[in-house]
Amino acid sequence: MEQIAVLVDSCCDLPKEYLKKAGIYELPMQIAYHDKTYSDRVDISAEEVYQNLPVEIPKTSLPSGESIQNTLDKIARDGYSQIISISVSSGLSGTFNFLKVFLDEDERFVTKYFDTKQVAICSGLIAIGAKNLIDAGKSLEEVAAAVEKMCQNAMVYFCIPTLTYLRAGGRISAVAATVGGMLKLAPIVTCTPEGTYTIAAKARGMKKGQKMMLDYAKKFINDGDKYLIGIGHGADSVGGQHMLDLLHDNGIKGEQEFTEQVGPALGVHTGPGLIGVAVVKI
Repeated sequence: MEQIAVLVDSCCDLPKEYLKKAGIYELPMQIAYHDKTYSDRVDISAEEVYQNLPVEIPKTSLPSGESIQNTLDKIARDGYSQIISISVSSGLSGTFNFLKVFLDEDERFVTKYFDTKQVAICSGLIAIGAKNLIDAGKSLEEVAAAVEKMCQNAMVYFCIPTLTYLRAGGRISAVAATVGGMLKLAPIVTCTPEGTYTIAAKARGMKKGQKMMLDYAKKFINDGDKYLIGIGHGADSVGGQHMLDLLHDNGIKGEQEFTEQVGPALGVHTGPGLIGVAVVKI
């Protein structure tokens, strides 16, 4: 039987227990400081990036061509001939298009690649869904069809306590950040169908923000749906757990549930204190 590998970029915030599984490969984003560039999760952790934010907000960039080539070589050496490649939204990162060039030219593999139009743990949940199907013995075509469906049936919302970092990263204007700061507004950010960021709502503080995200999840989920849940947090595991408890208290329980620290690629733009909710129907 042909072996199928799952390839993700580190923006997908794939939970640690899945990163350890055989057949999952992660391409590290690059985290660039003024004096040195690191590979995400390889030689710098999300926690270290967060701790250093008051000193320097780094730039993030695509995985290097060298790391892509090395990863593909490793996938081939490990005996895989088929790849399901899952990337964060091409509207937020150039990774999908850059990686596609390598995959199209590599004749060692039959590849199905997906621009999830999502970000962070939401893209990670789609990769988890794919890996579960592979482990259940599904074919490349069956897995690809299911992933296509999952991409269409996914949602993510992030509530952010401050607009400072979005402004520093050039994601919003200084005026919007100042007004938001004065009003103590916690914006709720989501992905548009095209896969770009948009502010869905502004909550008066994080507590209200979590309640609003609960409402978004309730609206998204119908009776009888099976789904995965991901909670992302920015160095605030207590807040992440509170969000999960809030979902449970309202009858929202996933087939699998994950609470993960948000990776540097998103974290540098949002700063500490972020709480996010992702749901992917399976």
